[in-house]
Amino acid sequence: MYKILLCDTTLLSIFQDKTFGYEISVASNEDEIYTLTYEHKFDLYIVNFIYYELFFMLKKAEDITPTLFIDELYNIYNLKKSFEIGDDYIVKPIIEEEFLTRVDYQYKKLFNHKNNILVYNSFYYHITTQHLYKNSIKIKLTPAETKLLTLFLSHIDKPIAKDFIFDRLETTSDGTLRVYISKLNKLGFKINYQRINRTYTLEKGCLE
Repeated sequence: MYKILLCDTTLLSIFQDKTFGYEISVASNEDEIYTLTYEHKFDLYIVNFIYYELFFMLKKAEDITPTLFIDELYNIYNLKKSFEIGDDYIVKPIIEEEFLTRVDYQYKKLFNHKNNILVYNSFYYHITTQHLYKNSIKIKLTPAETKLLTLFLSHIDKPIAKDFIFDRLETTSDGTLRVYISKLNKLGFKINYQRINRTYTLEKGCLE
């Protein structure tokens, strides 16, 4: 399930009026944003620009969640600031079809997929079923390994903080994480650890 944090209550009706494969959480003020981003992990933030400074701080704290900013009026300064830390910028009044297209684009970009299949070297990863295949042979993964692989495949060639990974896996064990990483590396995924900044990176492969 694609998890979205919506920080603009005026847009909620767009999601309520249709059925999507999205799980929507709503924050109507800064306190709710702090609580939800602390307690949960999201795949996309949809944020009114009035909360820019708050999300600027989240990004400085190594929150790598894609962010779509919503502005009340077009402002070139706000647009530039949005793309410094975010991934998209849209101005009200919202054209529903355009807005949903941008949200869907972020979903697709997250996994960089075509027809719901992600190709990495000789691996095929089915996003919906979360099944991994190599040369047409299904590779068995534990739920935790699947979650970790999904995280890396959604951030190809981008460093991911170890603490962020711990939060996603709901563990704080270095040993457990090393076991998971070791298995993925043995399978053929090139995951490197940067000790100086405590991050892991899945190197770019033959990705389609």
